[in-house]
Amino acid sequence: MKAKTFFIGALSCALLLLGAAAAVVAAVDPLLTAGRLEEGETALFVNERYEMAGLIRRQDYDNLVMGTSLAANFRASWFTGWLGSETLKVTFPDGKLSEFGVALDLAYRAHGTVERVFFGLDPNILIHGDQRSELPEYLYNDNVLDDIQFYLNADSLALAIKTLVLGEKAKTTLNEAYTWDRTHVFSRKAALAGYVRPPAGRLQLPADAYLDSARAGMDVICGWVEQHPETQFTVWFPPYSVLYWDQSNRLGRTEALLTAIEYACERLFAYDNVAVVSFLNAQGVITDLNNYTDHIHCSSKITAWMAPRMMTNQWRYWPGAYRGQIDELRQFVAAYDYDAIFA
Repeated sequence: MKAKTFFIGALSCALLLLGAAAAVVAAVDPLLTAGRLEEGETALFVNERYEMAGLIRRQDYDNLVMGTSLAANFRASWFTGWLGSETLKVTFPDGKLSEFGVALDLAYRAHGTVERVFFGLDPNILIHGDQRSELPEYLYNDNVLDDIQFYLNADSLALAIKTLVLGEKAKTTLNEAYTWDRTHVFSRKAALAGYVRPPAGRLQLPADAYLDSARAGMDVICGWVEQHPETQFTVWFPPYSVLYWDQSNRLGRTEALLTAIEYACERLFAYDNVAVVSFLNAQGVITDLNNYTDHIHCSSKITAWMAPRMMTNQWRYWPGAYRGQIDELRQFVAAYDYDAIFA
């Protein structure tokens, strides 16, 4: 009898603790799953893969800006102000195409339609073979029953407590969410410090070395475009610095990479609702290492420069000219004096 009483008491305490934990998580809502942030309101933004589901589901928007950490320093207000309609930024560090597909699918389910999507297609994503999603599926699906995982999740409770402890000083507005430019230094010194130069002399990869990965990736992106002909998609390539091309040359993969980019453009030009914008050729930007904190991540000065050009078709690749534009890039990255950077 005593053992039974102890078991019942222990079980009751455990249930009470679980209930209390769930109540704390529900009250604080650290993953932004329940409420909508109004203009000027602040929150603690620390984990895109968990928090984005709530933002995509609850916020008001007509346009999306999607990308990896290279898109994180965009401010949605830049697009909202220019387009005249609300914009939400959706970023996943080192994001996979499958993850952006899940996010985009939720946006259409939650809002019915999206007017414009600006998607940053990093060449590194394009040639990445592993596209498995790391998103918590239960937050992105429409099954409310499995949402209990969120309320009984130890990570959710820890984040709720962290939110309470840190208070307002750690919070920011949605417009500044997930930006990291204020915590990094952008300079030639920082860019060089963040770059490890590979030894030269690697064998050149075949030109088609990345085509299988590119084909699989473009099947995903073209699927978005085909399923939503009412949406105008702008697919943009970011301005990787000359250090990236130095690395690519020394690893023997430049031609394979450019071939994959050319293939991606060819696929996208089959659709009337797609514009391709490329800052890969922005020589004045990519050769100035003061714009970078490593070999690929540029400052918000550059993202602010890119945003209006993405919306006005500047730096656009065109169906009849893109091969020549990519060939211009090919010649530039092949002839550039990289050794002078390190002299």
